[in-house]
Parts: sequence; C-alpha cells; structure tokens
Amino acid sequence: MPYGGNDWLALTQEPTLEPEIPICDPHHHFWDFRSERIPYQRYLLHELAADVNCGHNVRSTVFIEARSMYRPDGPVELRPVGEVEFVQVWQRLLLLGSMVRAVPHQRLSVMPT
Repeated sequence: MPYGGNDWLALTQEPTLEPEIPICDPHHHFWDFRSERIPYQRYLLHELAADVNCGHNVRSTVFIEARSMYRPDGPVELRPVGEVEFVQVWQRLLLLGSMVRAVPHQRLSVMPT
C-alpha cells in the first residue's frame, strides 16, 4: 500500500476534537495531475470537500500554488497566472464566494515599479 494514499490514510480514524471551534484551514493545493511519483495524482474540489467536511468546523481555507495548471504559452513570467485562473473558475462555478483565498506564485523581479 503506497504511503500517503487514501487507503493508507483510512487506516487511522481519529475523533474530531472541539468541533464547535471555527477553523481557517491554513492552506491547500489543487492539481489534476502531478508528474512526481506520489500516491495520489489528483486533489480537486471533491478531495477538499471530503477533508473539510470530516467533522471540523472549517469556515475558510487558503489556496497556495502548487506549480500546476500553468499557462502553456505566453511570457514565461506570466505562465503561473494560469493556476490562479484555474482556481478562480472553480470558485465561481461552485459559488464558494469568500471561502477560498488564493496565494499565487509571484516573481517580484518582473513586477512593475
């Protein structure tokens, strides 16, 4: 059984402690395919929903870039914008409103002065 896969995670079930406390999940990533050899190749809304709806009172979460869904063309310094666009589409489609905040990849060396 691969370390870190869903089967491995299911081996241990823990009770939710203090489920009434509101939580901001400090970060999550989205990807549809990862080229690295890891036990799980996909983490999108269904996986996030399963994680945040497991008994805790998650009120918000912060998306952190995962270097996925980059634009395939255009200026190299703007390709990471594709990941933010990908997350914004999910946010609009699912009417998540203010539940998800994004922290995108930034290259300050190309920022306007």
